[in-house]
Amino acid sequence: MALDRQSIEKKDFPIGRRGYDPEAVDAHLRELADEVDTLKRSARQRSETVASAASEQVRAIISAAEASASEITRQAEHEAREIRDDANAEATRTRDEANHHAHDYVGRVAEATSALLQRVDAMQGELNTLLDTLRTGAHRVHADLQLLEGNLGELASTAGRPRFELDSSDIAAPTAPTAAAGRVAVEDPEAPSRNGSAAGDPDRLVPDPDAPAPPAAGTPAPDAIDAEAPAPAAPEAASAALPEAESAGANDESARLVALDMALSGTPREETDRYLAEHFDLADRAALLDEVYASVGG
Repeated sequence: MALDRQSIEKKDFPIGRRGYDPEAVDAHLRELADEVDTLKRSARQRSETVASAASEQVRAIISAAEASASEITRQAEHEAREIRDDANAEATRTRDEANHHAHDYVGRVAEATSALLQRVDAMQGELNTLLDTLRTGAHRVHADLQLLEGNLGELASTAGRPRFELDSSDIAAPTAPTAAAGRVAVEDPEAPSRNGSAAGDPDRLVPDPDAPAPPAAGTPAPDAIDAEAPAPAAPEAASAALPEAESAGANDESARLVALDMALSGTPREETDRYLAEHFDLADRAALLDEVYASVGG
């Protein structure tokens, strides 16, 4: 029996004398009750089935969600480990590169510093050598000057006084041999004294009364010829030539020291060349500048 509005309301009952047949109504109601019980049992069973199915579905959904969450967590942890490992590797590589660059830079700086120190030491050694050379040259020049002075003193003491001297009037008036001859005096080593009028000039000799008469005016005396010969000029020229050579060497060393100082100060070569040309007399200024600037540029 279908349990719906049409089935219940449109149900036909047999007609009796006093209304519906009670037995038919009771039978219908029993059928209706049975149907309702059946429906209720079916509903309970369906409800339990639906609940069970829903529970199973929920459990399946929960299990799937848990599995998905576990998988997502696992993948996230795996990706996090990969990212962390990559970051650590990148950090290690960057640190190693930084350390390598730092060591390389420190090495280059140390090499440059060592080269600069060696260059400074070399320049200091060259300066010390130049200073020692200058001191040695100065001492040598001083010793040579003292030796020359001693040699000149010995030469003067050995040669003695000249036998004749010319007065200034003789040099001024060479055309008057008679007057000049009258002023020439012969040195007498055994003469006890000089004329008192020559006290103001100790090197001036006076005539000796016992000396022979001077030669005639037209004939020059042999002793006068000897007096006119500039014999001491040769040793004086030789003594002057030696200090001049030593002075030239000292001049070169002084110019070298000045050029080295200007080169170390960063002075251009042209300016150094002009300064040396103005203050020093050098035989080969270009070669000296080449040597100095080559040693500085090293």
